Amino acid sequence: MDFLTWHFSDGLRFYASRYVYSVRSVIHYFSLTVLLTSLFAPWKRLSVRERAPGFNINTYFTNLSFNLVSRFIGAIVRIVLFIAGIIVLVLLALFGAIGFVVWSVFPLFSVGVYMRYVNNPRFIASTLWKRMKNGKPIEELVKSAPGQFLITHTGISSESFISSAKPVKISGGVESFEDIVSFLVKEEVWDNIYLRRQKADTHALILAARWWDQKMANNSIDLVSSGYDSGGIGRELLFGYTPLLGQYATDMSISSFSHHLIGRAEIVSRMERMLTGGKSVILSGKPGVGKKTVVYEFAHRARRGEFGTELAYRRVLELDYNFVFSASQDKNKKKKLLADIFDEAAAAGNIILVLRDLHRITNDVVEGLDITDILETHLTSGKLKIITISSDEDYEKYLARSLKLKKFFETVVVTEPTKKEALEILLEAAETWEKTKKIIITTPALLEILDGSDEYITDTPFPEKALELLDAVVFLEEQGGLDKIITIDDANAALSEKTGIPSANITKSDSEKLANLEEIIHERLVNQESAVNLIAKILRSKTLGITKSSRPIGSFLFLGPTGVGKTETAKVLAKVYFGSTDKIIRFDMAEYVGREGLERLIGSVEKNSPGALSVEIKNHPASLLLLDEIEKAPPEVFNIFLAMLDEGSITDAFGKKVNCKNLFIIATSNAGGQFIREAVGRADVNLQQEVVDHVLKMNIFTPEFVNRFDGVVVYEPLTREHLVKVARLLLLDLSANMESKNIAVNFSDEAVEKLAEDGFEPEFGARPMRRIIELSIGDLLGKALLSGQIAAGDSVTVTSAEAKGEFSFTKNQLV
Repeated sequence: MDFLTWHFSDGLRFYASRYVYSVRSVIHYFSLTVLLTSLFAPWKRLSVRERAPGFNINTYFTNLSFNLVSRFIGAIVRIVLFIAGIIVLVLLALFGAIGFVVWSVFPLFSVGVYMRYVNNPRFIASTLWKRMKNGKPIEELVKSAPGQFLITHTGISSESFISSAKPVKISGGVESFEDIVSFLVKEEVWDNIYLRRQKADTHALILAARWWDQKMANNSIDLVSSGYDSGGIGRELLFGYTPLLGQYATDMSISSFSHHLIGRAEIVSRMERMLTGGKSVILSGKPGVGKKTVVYEFAHRARRGEFGTELAYRRVLELDYNFVFSASQDKNKKKKLLADIFDEAAAAGNIILVLRDLHRITNDVVEGLDITDILETHLTSGKLKIITISSDEDYEKYLARSLKLKKFFETVVVTEPTKKEALEILLEAAETWEKTKKIIITTPALLEILDGSDEYITDTPFPEKALELLDAVVFLEEQGGLDKIITIDDANAALSEKTGIPSANITKSDSEKLANLEEIIHERLVNQESAVNLIAKILRSKTLGITKSSRPIGSFLFLGPTGVGKTETAKVLAKVYFGSTDKIIRFDMAEYVGREGLERLIGSVEKNSPGALSVEIKNHPASLLLLDEIEKAPPEVFNIFLAMLDEGSITDAFGKKVNCKNLFIIATSNAGGQFIREAVGRADVNLQQEVVDHVLKMNIFTPEFVNRFDGVVVYEPLTREHLVKVARLLLLDLSANMESKNIAVNFSDEAVEKLAEDGFEPEFGARPMRRIIELSIGDLLGKALLSGQIAAGDSVTVTSAEAKGEFSFTKNQLV
């Protein structure tokens, strides 16, 4: 009954509107008025090079005869098209009238159109709203198609969704499924605690509803015509043909493109105003912000005739330099080919040329080619309009300095889309992935991708970084996924893999590790209770998101004599928190003194060389940055570290921000080492405070620098008891190495104590122990292996010898 009602009301109105639209489209396509007014329009347009000065009678008569013939042929073609258009109009009117009668009498013919019409989000929402009013609201919601979409795309089970819902009274009206879900959220049908347990929230629910509306809108039809698609044959005949340009260019207005422009419509409007006013356009912006998407949108709008008469139905063509350059190796031939292409584009009269990286052909330093003079000729005449796409860096380096070109171009900066706009772009990309891969991407996963890329990926702008992370999630699921459903856990895993940030995916083992961090660190570090406790507190609060800050994860200044465990603390921390000592980025500040040292760290524009520090942080954003002998850094370098510690970022020599928020920064210094050794023996001494006061008084560090750290940790000299523990840890490492060769090596207590005694020097701490292990014990076992005294499967015990730094071994009897 609903279908019959629709057929005799909206359906007939729809068919009538489509009939009228078809007639208008045919008229527009053949452009009868244009055909009549341009009946004898000239066929040939002379290129710039053909309009040479002086009078040449041969050229004159050649052109005259060619134009007479071309005008005659053109007139014949236009008359034929005109007659064809009239015939098509008559046939359309005849068959259209017959079709209208058939449509009215036989409703069956309108079923297909009706089914597309009922996919309209407004129709679906109003039908579902009525059922929810007349029955049990949540049960009716879950039974419906949009409700099932909501369930699957939030990762919540139907039973749980129904049982956890609070009673609700349906009132008012709705326009979309998003309105329905927003109403239920506003009425607090599901509390936040329940949603969090399901790894979702109200934003995920509303996003899923909006996604359904957009999906249905793409599959439905409107009852009103949408306009014309092109300028018609008649309009095309007014312009010249471009056979040469067609070989090296792509029509962007008819190219398929996966993402339509979301937001930034004002940029397209500005481009229209500038091109209409006679200027060409430079689109500048960071790589990944969507400059090419803006051009695609401009091209499609031009093709649909949405601009004014000056730009309506223009062809937007992108010239591919690579094809042009591959056509010839000779510089002059390349220049001539480009000149011919620009001549043809200008002569056609309806071309807007898109040139990526214009500096490649206007600066001979880049490609060895400069055609600025050719471009200047066409831009001066106003017959050729150009849109060029450039990065900020290339624009400032090349285009902004070209005074010849600058007067013809207006610069439009393509800004990064907002986070809200990036979400809409992400939603569109997710829809494409679902269709191609036959998977389900949940909205909590999409929101995690958006938030994660925003927080942890700072060297790439929106929407590129969110789209890249979504691609990574899909590929990761494709490799190992069986359920074909991408959840928030999958998003966290991909984010962790891409950035190396362990906090992106807190597992049960990670939680246990954080809870027992002090004990885990002390397994590899002897003494230094204050350092370990402070580190553990900072890590727990920041890793679990209890405290939010733009500063690094943690930052500490370690002060103390050499060989007491400052560097060892950094290694243990990298192993525990980041999973490997490979995550340490180590810089010895003694190697970076003076102005040259600063350039080596952050780069040099003059030398066009990147900085070692900025490159390492960009390539390893989640790492432990170890700054050894920080007191030897020059003042300029100290200023860099001040910004890093306070703002969580530095700026390299090229003006690019480098994100340091995911670094753990440890600066070590031997400053005050002698003072610490002398102070330890005194009674009632506040070692921490006195050492800090000492280094400030000696002007080793400034108060501003010291106060930037989360903590300043003073390392005490190791006692004999501590040295024995250190010796035992070092020998355990040696045992593990020998075990990999299937040889069991044990150490007697006397050997451990001897290593601690012989390997300690007050000036170097426990560091000489390593040398004794390598030169004495290592050599002892190495000779035994070479001589055959010990072999795989043996067990030995290393004992002490009489001489200093000397050891012996006995072979154990295997049972």
